[in-house]
Amino acid sequence: MAVATAFLAGGCGTGKFTIDHKKAEDLARQVGAFRGAVKSASCPSGIKAKKGDDFDCTLVYADGVRRTITIHQLDDKGRIRTSAADVR
Repeated sequence: MAVATAFLAGGCGTGKFTIDHKKAEDLARQVGAFRGAVKSASCPSGIKAKKGDDFDCTLVYADGVRRTITIHQLDDKGRIRTSAADVR
């Protein structure tokens, strides 16, 4: 099972972090590729970094099949993790 972790945050000037959705999309695309060729990945923007929270991204495969991948937040600074097992 492939597991990927990344540090993906941007500060907003208040000491709080938000998830960089473009980098989260890159991570989702990379991990989703273990299940086939990924045409696109889409993650929500404006997600506040909060340890223990999850968010979903949408993957579209080359054959048109749509899947969801769950991204897990590891801390309040924007570290995230996902794996091929999180694709459904």
